[in-house]
Amino acid sequence: MTGRRRDKYVRSHDINTSRRDRIPMARTFTQKLSAELDPTAEGLVHLYAEFSLHSNLRSITLSFPDYLGAEELRGFSQSQRHQCEWDGATQNPWIRFRYDVNRTNAGGYEFVDTGSWALLKYPPINTSWKYTGGRVELDRQYDIRQDGIVSSDGSIVYLGPHREESFRAGGQRFRIAIPTNASLRASLADVCASLSFAAENLDVGGKNDEVIVVVAPSNINWGWGGLQSGVNGFWAVDSSYVDHANNTWIHEYVHTRQEWDRDQSTRWLIEGTTNYYAALLTFLDGRVSFSAFHRYLETDRHANSVLVDPGRWTSPNAYYTKGRRVTAALDAKIRRETGGSKTFEDVFRRINRVDGSLTHGKLKTAIRNVVGHGLEDWLATYVEQSRVPDVPTEEALFTGDTVSVPEPEPEVEETEPEEEDEVEIEIEVDDCPVCGAAVESDQQFCAACGTALFRQCPVCGRGVTDEPYCPECGTAIQEECDVCGHRQHSSEEYCPKCGTKFG
Repeated sequence: MTGRRRDKYVRSHDINTSRRDRIPMARTFTQKLSAELDPTAEGLVHLYAEFSLHSNLRSITLSFPDYLGAEELRGFSQSQRHQCEWDGATQNPWIRFRYDVNRTNAGGYEFVDTGSWALLKYPPINTSWKYTGGRVELDRQYDIRQDGIVSSDGSIVYLGPHREESFRAGGQRFRIAIPTNASLRASLADVCASLSFAAENLDVGGKNDEVIVVVAPSNINWGWGGLQSGVNGFWAVDSSYVDHANNTWIHEYVHTRQEWDRDQSTRWLIEGTTNYYAALLTFLDGRVSFSAFHRYLETDRHANSVLVDPGRWTSPNAYYTKGRRVTAALDAKIRRETGGSKTFEDVFRRINRVDGSLTHGKLKTAIRNVVGHGLEDWLATYVEQSRVPDVPTEEALFTGDTVSVPEPEPEVEETEPEEEDEVEIEIEVDDCPVCGAAVESDQQFCAACGTALFRQCPVCGRGVTDEPYCPECGTAIQEECDVCGHRQHSSEEYCPKCGTKFG
């Protein structure tokens, strides 16, 4: 059900264990979080924690982070700066908090409140309690107090004017919130069709009944091109493409299908699988060519990283780059080893069911169970060492068609080639902005002085031109001047329009 989820990790504290043993039936009390905008204070929203109690409860203690401030309390008193206690008598107690929403990462916002609308995540509130009699458990609920949308665990929340598009695909219901001031680069029909194709063709388990998607207006300096948060929600910037191998909509959707518990040794799979399947599904959907798909996957960035050990990555973003290349090559390896009867999707489905954290050893076991024999040597070479595999160039291998192994070509006697007419190739030539030397249009660096001829992403180093987000890793490339609003590359020290110093 929308906005509601039983939290199986909550633990209660019994003060009468012998009675609990005799009465195993669970009883519940509810804690509902909801929010509304505060149009008078940009960056802040009102957050409400409301309780419906059970008669067996004897005490409730709430602990909350420092970016929450208790504004008004009914049935609670503040025992410490970030802690409140129930008075033991009020049956429907509540607290209204002042919530500082703005969160930044990678040089931009992850969550933000503008005063007229907000994109946020409900904060963690630690709730502990004591009871007598039968066990009492906590049922956490998530809601909104105005126009907006909320995911089942409160990890994606939008407050403000918007329109909503909903559709069903692959046994899931998608709800897309489009804020009034968002302007989609791709058509809404294409976004829905792209997500539908992914939901219907990604067979890895881990499906939620509902997926919440928020289109983030691009007039905000976001830290990422998109962000998945919690169980079943994500946001993507309105300028995101559906016809690029790095399809943000599918990338974030694939994150919602990952159910394994994290382990450092398999951390590379978190982004390796999302990048790979975003590219694969976009290619299979006919939105990019095979050459664009292959070119995106066979990147050499961060190739010397040892994926099994994040401490030996050459960049924090190695799981985006080398991770996707290794995932693609591993999928191809599995397809070849099994004659096309199995793919990495079968591995994905198995690791989604693994008990406990997904270690490298458990990953190897899952692969062995899918393929019928181990790929330890392959994994040792490309996951446990700094080497990189080739991504096969046979298109049929990735489309599921039969791939025949070509027979060796017979030797032929070499003959002198006939003379051909010279073909004139026109190459655009420009001047290096530093030394003035002539440079060709496809050069990344000036041969004379070494100046980078493209702006570079500050995270992964990819050359970029006027894109607001890096097409390689999604990092925000442009920042907005606080004085005049001009957008410029994040490496600029001064605004080129008004001269304001940044930082």
